[in-house]
Amino acid sequence: MAAVAPFTAPLNPPTSSALPEEVRSVYAYTPATLLGYLAGAAVIALLFWRAAPAPLMLGWLSAFSILWIGRFWVAQRFKRAQITTHDEWLRWRLWWNIGTLCSGALWGLAAWIFYARGESGQQIGLIVVVYTFCSAAVPVLASQPRVFLLYAALCFVPMAARIASLGTTPGYQLVGILMLVYASTTVLARNYQQALQRMISLKL
Repeated sequence: MAAVAPFTAPLNPPTSSALPEEVRSVYAYTPATLLGYLAGAAVIALLFWRAAPAPLMLGWLSAFSILWIGRFWVAQRFKRAQITTHDEWLRWRLWWNIGTLCSGALWGLAAWIFYARGESGQQIGLIVVVYTFCSAAVPVLASQPRVFLLYAALCFVPMAARIASLGTTPGYQLVGILMLVYASTTVLARNYQQALQRMISLKL
């Protein structure tokens, strides 16, 4: 039986002909991603509006708004761009990756600053929001496994660290569950990556 390729390396190295298809694919997800982010931010605001100090909540929402507008602007620029070289495709993918990783950092930050301020229902809602955006990134970042691993870590690690910092036995158990979820999500991403690589190869 052939060995399965590790998640950290694509089945086939990206070629100059595959790169435009990969970049178009990630930008095609941007409208749905931004709408989902708005919904996620609204849920967090509703859950913790009274539980968190106003400056803390408004500061997080302001950072979220700036990033959201920046990603929207980049997506609109991409639609109008006339891309002709390999380096230009790489540059547009870099811009998209930066926005994605900054978004992951904001979700992780939300977990760190809000989790301990809520009741159990609010905490569960926060975990669901963060996990939703981590799992939703699987098809989007399937062609870039290292970026996905970093994005997922930015979402999960601050949340797990915050829960562990409370020093409770149920908290430690929950951290263990979150680490299992993180591991299973990376396996899912690896399988999706392999399927996407085959699909792009066949299309080319």
